[in-house]
This record gives sequence, C-alpha cells and structure tokens, in this order.
Amino acid sequence: MGDIVLSIVAKLAEYTVGPILDHARYLCCFNNIAGNLPNAKEELELTRNSVKERVEEAIMRTEIIEPAVEKWLKDVEKVLEEVHMLQGRISEVSKSYFRRQFQYFLTKEIARKIEKMAQLNHNSKFEPFSKIAELPGMKYYSSKDFVRFKSRESTYENLLEALKDKSACTIGLVGLGGSGKTTLAKEVGKKAEELKLFEKVVMATVSQTPNITSIQMQIADKLGLKFEEKTEEGRAQRLSERLRTGTTLLILDDVWEKLEFEAIGIPYNENNKGCGVILTTRSREVCISMQCQTIIELNLLAGNEAWDLFKLNANITDESPYALKGVATKIVDECKGLAIAIVTVGSTLKGKTVKEWELALSRLKDSEPLDIPKGLRSPYACLGLSYDNLTNELAKSLFLLCSIFPEDHEIDLEDLFRFGKGMGLPGTFGTMEKARREMQIAVSILIDCYLLLEASKKERVKMHDMVRDVALWIASKTGKAILASTGMDPRMLLEDETIKDKRAISLWDLKNGQLLDDDQLNCPSLEILLFHSTEVDFDVSNACFERLKMIKILAILTSSLNWRRRELMKPFGTSYLSLSLPQSMESLQNLHTLCLRGHILGDISILESLQALEVLDLRNSSFIELPNGIASLKKLKLLDLFNCVIREHNAYEVIGRCLQLNELYLCIYLCAYEEFPHNISLSRLERYVLNFKMYSQSWTDMMEEHRPCRALCINGFNASVQSFISLPIKDFFQKAEYLHLRDLKGGYENVIPSMVPQGMNHLTFLILEDCPEIKCVFDGTTMQTEDAFSSLVILRLYELDNLEEVFNDPSSRCSLKSLEELSIESCRQLYNISFPKNSKLCHLKFLTIDHCPMLTCIFKPSIVQTLELLEQVTISDCFELKQIIEEVEEGSVDYVSSQSHTSLMLPKLRTLTILRCHSLEYIFPMCYAHGLASLEELNIGFCDKLKYVFGSEKEHDLRVYQHQSHPQTNIHINFLNLETLRLTELPNLVEIWPKYFDPHLPNLKELQCIDCPRLPDSWVRRVMIIDSDLQQDSTTTEKELLCSVTTTFNQLSDQVLSSKLRHLQLYGLGVKGLFQFQIREHGSNTELAPLNLDLIYAELSDLPELEFIWKGPTNFLSLQMLDVIYVNRCPKLKVIFSPTIVRSLPMLRTLEITHCEELEQIFDSGDAQTLYTCSQQVCFPNLHYICVEKCNKLKYLFHNFVAGHFHNLIALEIKDCSQLQKVFAFECETDDDDQEGIVMDGEKVLLRNLLRIRLSRLPNFKEIHHGFKLKDDVEEHIINDCPKYYPSLYLHTEE
Repeated sequence: MGDIVLSIVAKLAEYTVGPILDHARYLCCFNNIAGNLPNAKEELELTRNSVKERVEEAIMRTEIIEPAVEKWLKDVEKVLEEVHMLQGRISEVSKSYFRRQFQYFLTKEIARKIEKMAQLNHNSKFEPFSKIAELPGMKYYSSKDFVRFKSRESTYENLLEALKDKSACTIGLVGLGGSGKTTLAKEVGKKAEELKLFEKVVMATVSQTPNITSIQMQIADKLGLKFEEKTEEGRAQRLSERLRTGTTLLILDDVWEKLEFEAIGIPYNENNKGCGVILTTRSREVCISMQCQTIIELNLLAGNEAWDLFKLNANITDESPYALKGVATKIVDECKGLAIAIVTVGSTLKGKTVKEWELALSRLKDSEPLDIPKGLRSPYACLGLSYDNLTNELAKSLFLLCSIFPEDHEIDLEDLFRFGKGMGLPGTFGTMEKARREMQIAVSILIDCYLLLEASKKERVKMHDMVRDVALWIASKTGKAILASTGMDPRMLLEDETIKDKRAISLWDLKNGQLLDDDQLNCPSLEILLFHSTEVDFDVSNACFERLKMIKILAILTSSLNWRRRELMKPFGTSYLSLSLPQSMESLQNLHTLCLRGHILGDISILESLQALEVLDLRNSSFIELPNGIASLKKLKLLDLFNCVIREHNAYEVIGRCLQLNELYLCIYLCAYEEFPHNISLSRLERYVLNFKMYSQSWTDMMEEHRPCRALCINGFNASVQSFISLPIKDFFQKAEYLHLRDLKGGYENVIPSMVPQGMNHLTFLILEDCPEIKCVFDGTTMQTEDAFSSLVILRLYELDNLEEVFNDPSSRCSLKSLEELSIESCRQLYNISFPKNSKLCHLKFLTIDHCPMLTCIFKPSIVQTLELLEQVTISDCFELKQIIEEVEEGSVDYVSSQSHTSLMLPKLRTLTILRCHSLEYIFPMCYAHGLASLEELNIGFCDKLKYVFGSEKEHDLRVYQHQSHPQTNIHINFLNLETLRLTELPNLVEIWPKYFDPHLPNLKELQCIDCPRLPDSWVRRVMIIDSDLQQDSTTTEKELLCSVTTTFNQLSDQVLSSKLRHLQLYGLGVKGLFQFQIREHGSNTELAPLNLDLIYAELSDLPELEFIWKGPTNFLSLQMLDVIYVNRCPKLKVIFSPTIVRSLPMLRTLEITHCEELEQIFDSGDAQTLYTCSQQVCFPNLHYICVEKCNKLKYLFHNFVAGHFHNLIALEIKDCSQLQKVFAFECETDDDDQEGIVMDGEKVLLRNLLRIRLSRLPNFKEIHHGFKLKDDVEEHIINDCPKYYPSLYLHTEE
C-alpha cells in the first residue's frame, strides 16, 4: 500500500514540478537562453553551407538530389529566417513597458528554436544524398534535320501504326543508304515517347561490324543500368531481365547483318509484352532474316520535296540570283531525290559563287565526286559502304558492270547476263543455267541492298544516278576504270590521255558512226567496248581492233534486247543502219561476247575465227548467210538469231550442227523454207525460243511480259501423228514452257496424248490457233498419266473450227491447279468446256469466251465453288448459251444449295460482261449474288431472252422461295463495291433480282439503262436508295418514279441518295419522274441545307412518259459537279431544271436539249421576283455549248438570267423552235424610251466569247440578248429562216 502511494506521489511531482521549473526558467533565465541562440544559428548555417556544397557537386555530376535533402534545406532556410526575425524582437523587448511578460513568452520561443536547430543539425547526415540522373532519352536528339515531307508522311504514319499494333514486335525500316532512315527513326521514337506508347525508348547504333559489348553498353547507359557482370553472356542475361520489366522500344540503327538478339540480351516479344524493336537497314534480306513482322520501305524524295530540302541547306531564297537558281535545279536533278546527296551538296555550295556552282554541276554530270568540307558526310562514302559490305563477289562485279549503261536506263537482265558471262565474272563458269542462277542470286542481293532498283518492266532493273556515279568512282579506285558517256564523238577517244587505262568504254546515243578512221585504239587493258546509236551507220576501220587483244565484250547496238521486230530493217541490205565487219576482228581471240544488233551486216564469215566466243548475239540484224564455221566454235554456248533476215538457206542446217549450244533464240524472216525442219535435235539445249512464221503482236507482248525459258511457236507444223514420236524435234514440244501452234496438220485431234503422252507438266502457256483438226485439247480416255497440265497458267484457243470439248477427261487425269487465264474465241463447234470433274480452278483469274455459238453451259456448281480468285468474266456472242452455271437437280453430286457455301461463291469477281448471248434467261442463281462482295462492274447487253440478272424463274417466284425454307420476305443483299451498272438492249428483261431482295449499292457511280422496255421503273428506285429505313411511298403514282424519297428533316442526309453516282444514262423507260423528295414534319426554323448529288454526266433519251426530272423543296438539290446534260425525246417534259435545283452549275460545259415538244422552260421561272433574286447569284462559268432543237413551246432559253453569268459561252445552236423569241428574256426589259432597264448589262460587250452561232428555222426569233451585238471576231454566224432576227454589229471588238 505504501509503495502505491509513493508511486502516485512521484508521478504527480513529474507532471507538476517539471513544468513549474520550466516556467520559472523562462522567467528568470532570459539572458542565458537568448545568449545561446546565435551559437545555435551559426552552427546550423555551417551545416547548411556544407550540404549546399555537396548539392552543387552532385549537380555538376548530373546527379539528382534526393527529396529528403531538398526538404531539409527548405526547412533550414525557414528556421533561419524565423530566428532572424526572433533576434529582432529580442532587441526590442527591453524597451517594452511589459518586458517581464514579453520576456517570458520570448524565452519560451527561443528555447524551441534552439531545440529545432539542434534537431536539424542532427538530421543532416543523408544516405543516399543523390542519385545518377536519368538520360534525356529521345529528347536528346534534335529535329532540325527532319523535314516532314508528304512522301515521308505515309512512312512516318505507317511506323507509328506498326508500333501501336503490339503484335508487330520487330519492325524493319529499309532503304538506300543516305535516304534518311536514321532521321526518320529518331522522329518516330520521339513521337512514341511523347505518346507514351512505351515507358522507355532507347536508340543504339549497330554499324557494319556489330560489337555485342558496345550495343549492350549503349542500351544499358540509356536505361541507367550498371553491369556488374564481366562476360557478354552475363550482361545479356542482366539486360534481358531489365528489358522484361515494363515496356521498352529499341531502335537499332544501321544494321548490316542478322543480329542474335539473345546474344545481346534483347528478349523476344512474348505475349505482346516487353520489348519492341525498330531496325534501320539498307538490306531487305536483313529484315527477312531477323523475322520482322512489318517491313516498311523509305522511298526517295519527290521532285518538289528534293528542291525544298536543297533550298533549305543551300540557303536559296526568292532573292537569290536567277542564274544560281537555274544551276541549282539541275544539281537537284543530279541528286535524284537522295537525301544525303541533297543535304551534303547543298551545304557544300552554300555561300559559293555561281561559277563554283557550275563547276559542281559539271563534276556531278561527269560522275566525279565533289570536295566535301570536313564535318559533312560524303554521299560517295556513304553509298560506298553498301558496296564494301557485299560478300558476294559476283554481286560486286555486276554492280560495277551496271555502270556501263547510261543514266536512267532500264537494264535488261538478259543483257547483264550476256555481258557478265563474257567478262568471266565469278560464278559464271559451268553451264549457262548454273551461271544464270548465280546471277539471279547476285541481282537479288543488289536489289535487297537498294544498289539496284526494280524497273517498270519485268526482268529489268535500274540504277540510281548517284549510285551509278559511286560505281564508276569505285571502278576507277580499284583499277577497273570505266568510261561511260552519252552523245560523245568516238573520235574524241584519241584525245583522252586516260583512255589507255580504261577497262571498259561505253558510248551511247552516238551521232557520228565513224569509229576512229584508220587510227588504232590504244587501250591495252580494255575488256569491254560498247557503241550504241539508233540513227547512224557505223564505219569501223580495219585498224580499230588491232591493239584490243584483251577485249572480252564487243557490242555495237541499235537497241537493248527486245522481242519486237524492228521496222528500220528492210530486205537484203536496203536499211540505212549498216555495219561492215573489218578483217581486224579476227585478232580478237579473247572475245567471249559479241552483240551486233539491228544492223545490215552483209558478210559475217569473219566470225568463224573467234574461237573464244561464248555468246553470239545478232538479234534484229540481216546478213547473207550463217557461216558454216559457227558450228566449229566449241565454246559457243548462246546463239541469238531472233528477228534476223538471212538471204541464203543454210541457217537451219548450220544450227543443227551446233551441238555445243546451251541456248538458242531463233526467228528467221524471208527464208525460203516452207516448213520448220523436223530433224533438229540439240541435246544440250537448256533454253530456247524458236519462232517459225508466227508474226503477231500478241507473241511479242507475251515474250516481253513473261520471258519463258523454253518457247516454241510454229505456224504450219505438218507431221503425222504416227511419225511425231520418232522426230528429233519432239523434244522441243515436250520440254516447252510456252507452246503456240497455228495451222497444225497431220491428224492431231488433241494435244495430249497425241503430241506428248507424258502430260506436258513443264508447260505454262498453251495457245492453239486455227488448227482445224483439233477436237479437244486433252483426251484422258486413252492415257494413264496423272496431273497433266499441272503447271499450265494460260490457255488460249482461237478459231478451232472442230473443237467440241476442251477437256475429255472423265477420270480427272488433267490438273488445272495453276490455271490463271482461259480464253476461247471463235470455236464454232464447241458445245461444252467440260472441265475435269475434280478440277480445282483455285487460281483462275480471267475467263473470256467469245463467238462460240454452240456452247450451252460453262460451269458446274461444284467447279464454281473452287473459283476463289476469279476476277474477270467476259462472255460474248455465245448464241446457244442457256446457263453460265448449270442447273442441277437437288440431290445431284453437283448440286449446291442456295444456303451453302455462299461466302465462297466468286468472292474476288470484279468485272462481269455478258453480250449477245441470245438464249440466256438469267445470269446467276441468287445464291451466288450474296458472294459477289468484290463486284465493281456489271455490263450486260443485247441478250434477247434475258429476263433476270440474278435468280432463275423459280427463284423469282416468292411462293417457291418461301417454300424452300425462307420464311422472310425481304433479304438484304450488298454490292458494296459496285461502281458501274450497264444494261443495254435487253427487250425481255423484267427484273434484276427478285422482289423480295433489297439491294444495297452505296458506291454506284455509273448507271446506264438503254432500251429495256419491260423493266419496271421501280427497280431503279431500289438501286438508287441506299438507306432502307427511309419511307418510300407505295402509291401507283410513286411506283412510276425513278427515285422517290419521303423522309423527315432529321433523317435527311447525303446518305439518303446514292450521292456517289457520277454517270446516269437512261433510254427507253416508261418512267414519269426521276428524283422526288418530300420533307415531312419539318418542325424547325432551321434552313434546309442542300443535298449534294455528284452527278457529272446525265443522258436522258426516249422517255415518253417523263414529266419531271427533279421535284422537291426549293433550292434543295445541288449539282455542283454536273458537266454534261443531254435530254432527247421526252415529249411530256415541261421543265429541265425545276426550282428544286440550286441555281448554280459551276462545272456545266454542255447543255443539249432536243425533241421535247412540251418543254416550256429550261429553268422553271416560278415566282418572278424570287427568280430574279436567285438569278443574281447564278453562275455558269464553264458553260461552252448550248444546243436546243425541236422544242416548239419554248419561248426563251433563260428567263431573268443576265449574260454575265455565261461569260465562257462559245457556241450557240438553235433549230426548229417555232415559238422561240429570245435566248435571254427579262421580266422588265425596256422603258418607254426603249432603253435598257436596271437589269441590263449596260453598254459593255455581252457574251464576249461567243464565236459560233447557228440559228435555223426560228420564225419568231428576235434576238439573243437585249443590246447584244455581233463582234467582228465571230468565227461562224449561220442564220437560216429567221425572218425577225436582225443582229447589230459592234464597230470594234473590245479587248
């Protein structure tokens, strides 16, 4: 008990005595406590200064100060400021009357501040004090070099879209060196960082020789990652773990070869998380090898963009001298849109004189590099890196070889091969076919690296001009100097001191054909000599070749390689392009390739002496005879005699002895042979193009486009079926890829098996023309071979008078899996194509059938299901054709229900044309209409019995359709891509589709309906209306309208009407009105905005019941695009343009109205004052031609329209309008003094451009316009039977 009492007493003392003592101290110890304040303040200030010094040191190390330090400093500054104020109060307290009371409170506050400062001093030890600052990321890179050109915009947006699509984790940006890939990648990275597509965006440069450690360190630095690991693998694992945390975009710049992401530490994007990659490279192959999900190509700058970039870097302004600008534009042309060249050349020439600019232009034209100042990157060095990085030696050699062709030349790969073979380049040894494969690989490498560009035509490439300059520069540096020039006089070669060091001389477009007269060409190292001219004969002196012992390629050309016959040549040497071969040619014992194209050569026996010759190309030339010694040239592998004229008859005999040939190109004109020789057998031939008397444009077009390896084209082949198998020539047939036969004789009723029992599986093109004995192309009833025609791509059959079936193949031994085009024309006995039963025509794109009058059907339904790629169908003049797709009974093997496979029915069909098929009653069953999602053009005409376009007779019967499990009565059908619908002279057409189908044609641009008298007008309304929710009146009157729309104001929009309609052509319909709009329940004071109809051409003819064209609210319909309107034979029509039309037709050029007996007005006058007000804004700035004929109730053409609205009117023609008085009439035209009223144009020249006026049989016509006078420059003014017309004349035409 006592202990408890003591404990309580102790606590009471603690809570009472302590505070009492503190209060006593505040009263008695003021001076002592106040005296401690300066010491405490000074100590805190020293501590603060020390911390500030540490802060400054950390900032200098680009470190970020910890928030606790910054807060401590703020607290210190606040306390010190409070202490300073407190010291002021201490000095004042002694003066106060109540100082004892004040001292108490002041002492208490001083004690607290001292305690606070002590606490801050104690808390001044910070750990950590600061941390390394995060690098600025993509903000570090400047945007000064980035100009957002239009051509770059799409690439920029494509890159951003690819980044937003997280499934594309690796994106390749590929383009020519110096095209701006790095700059664009930086800008995309900055935008991605700004849009927060990734938490981090990091850029690292890879360069030609990738250094794994360097790449790792670049990425780690920008992520603020410190490596403790010593090995590449350890760092890779650490980096990978970091990149898996959050989201990071890596931009790997300047990638030259495949990178192993795992070795670097870049994780693959798993489940769309982690790390995305953009890599920039010059090689598409790099993108492919690194499995880029998206590859985006950066193209060169367009012309205006290149000029803008050049002006920016060269500091060219509007005030720059005109002469300098002229030189500048030519320099920009030389740069050909290459960004680095434009920037470097522009920056180099900035501030230089015009003469220095001209010198720079001259050097660029001569393919000489400029002197680039330090700090600027040379485009030559930049592009040279691409060459240096090539590991394929043949690619390097071909790259240099391409520079012998002129700027912007499309290099034929065949020329490149023949020259490359002649040079003996690496990889071109062995057989010709092996050499070709090697060259194709090398060319692909160059294209992937953008050192070559694909040209507009197949099998051709181009070289960027700057890249070509670099190739010439590299050639000169590596001891392979090339002289390549255009328009140079060859005699200038003697004055060039450097000529002796050239390895190649290539002179194009020569205007002088005299090659050095009697002077020798001193070029001991020359390997290539090429002369080209399309204008002059070549005169080669005998001395010309005597010192060219090392020459390997000699080419004297009039053209690049082509398959067309040159019209410059005339029979037997009468052409002006002649070339005589000098005797000194026999000294060219190292010559491997000789090309003499397009010349009259005369005697070519000297060629027998060229024992090293491998390629002999005499294409498009003529000569006396083919020397017998050609057969003795053991190294000769390629002989080209295509489109040659040979006088003597020995050519085929000599060729037959050239057993060493690997390739033969043969087409001889004016030869005495009546038929192609059957005994030629060249067992080593790998490629051949043999044409015998087949001179057609289609042949040359086919060869230009497809370049088959083995082609045989023979007119008049005559050998019996029985003997064919033993003929040496049979190998040409059996191995051919392209086979074109005309007038085939010898009892061939088919091609397979009569010619080739094995099936012709190499054949890709087969054309049979005028072969009267052929009954079918393939007869599978007598053969066992499977998969015949498995490679056939194009099959064309013309004028096969006895062809009954194309395929007679009940066992489906014929495969047509590769067939893309089938054309059958003028086969009078063809009754069925008879596609093999199990055919899968999954690649067929084009089908043309013309003039096959006995053909009754084309496809079975089971075949149609396989037509997944069919794009174009044209069927014409098949008079007995009853069905395009055969109708089969339900339960049949070929039966296709209207419910099944609709999504697979002709999904790619774009164009369907059916003409003059008089037995056809409908085009497609309804089940196929659903699948025509790609249909763009439907053109049907002159089919006498056609009743329906879609749907058979049964399908148009609603009761039958409902009976077939179709309970709904309205089925929507979408033709979303249909732009053109033409129906012409279909006398029995009653419906396009069944009544229970609602068609949707939102993109229809051209509607043409001509002479379809039984077609109800309501169908067109269904075509035109695209919003099915709008109410369409169903009264009898409204059913006779072309397009009637009843809607509320709120529903109205441009989507009510098919506003994309551009072309409207209607003939022979019974329609009473065309367009009618009724706006119900307007309920608003808002002005009704005009509805835009983008109609360009309108032709309305033979519409006997037509009473109006447009009807609706005033100024409701706008025809701002209307260019031509033609109205003919509409006897009930009273007005052309009703008040519904917005009265401004700015694009109208032609207005023609004929044979409209009831026509009273072109523009409805309506209320006179309203019309006058409207006419003040009407404008016809482009109306050139007005023609009105046989409109006998028309009194004037334009009422209250001033002539100033027709200031471009050129021609006015009016005939047979009995009541017409004036062209322009006005409500109030003259006053009592016969002066012009206020609405007149005054004394200015009216209709100043009206140059041709024809007025005929107008008994009441008085004038064109009040005050109008003829000008003296009128070209034509013909007046016939216009007794009241007395035109006035201007004395002078005003300017």
